[in-house]
Amino acid sequence: MLVAIGEFISNKLTNFFYMPKKNAPLELKAGILLVSEPFLDDPSFHRSVILLCEHSSSHSFGLVLNQRQEIVLDSYMDEKMMEEVPIYLGGPVDPTIMQFVHRRPDLIPEGLELGEGIFWSGDFERAIELVVAGELGFDEIKFFIGYSGWGAGQLEREVKSNAWMLHPAKADYVFDEPSTQLWRKVLFDKGGDYRVLSTYPDDPNLN
Repeated sequence: MLVAIGEFISNKLTNFFYMPKKNAPLELKAGILLVSEPFLDDPSFHRSVILLCEHSSSHSFGLVLNQRQEIVLDSYMDEKMMEEVPIYLGGPVDPTIMQFVHRRPDLIPEGLELGEGIFWSGDFERAIELVVAGELGFDEIKFFIGYSGWGAGQLEREVKSNAWMLHPAKADYVFDEPSTQLWRKVLFDKGGDYRVLSTYPDDPNLN
């Protein structure tokens, strides 16, 4: 039987029933999702799902998939006639940088494949042209400002401390799942005790 949520928090995620330790077989690499634990203190990553784009011994880099912003892309692309283009906050680092992921390598060259049906970056001008022309839908491309970054060994330490759970990325998660449901969806799909985590309310006092 699960112990009280207050005890989970006070134990700093060490209780097995609170943070199931089933992600060991997965390794940190490009194309992995980082799923935040339910009550991560950092407001920049509250219930976030991050697509890891790069991981090496010197640094790690990813994009938060489920923090859609109120602003739209035409605010950043004054020379283009673009309206109502959704944009996401990829993380707290350098919000002046814009990036994108897509699922159409046949239309956008030079992208880096992160997993089946998921490509990071590529010919930005071509991507914008396709969006403006209506030839690329928003279930095929996602724009981000800012990014999430870690220094050498930092992400490994955070994973070891159970701040993040790992799950393979799928194109459906990136492009099709509503951002407000993504965190719960990924945990539910992991199955087992993770499904219990997916039901936790934002406020632990409500449990």
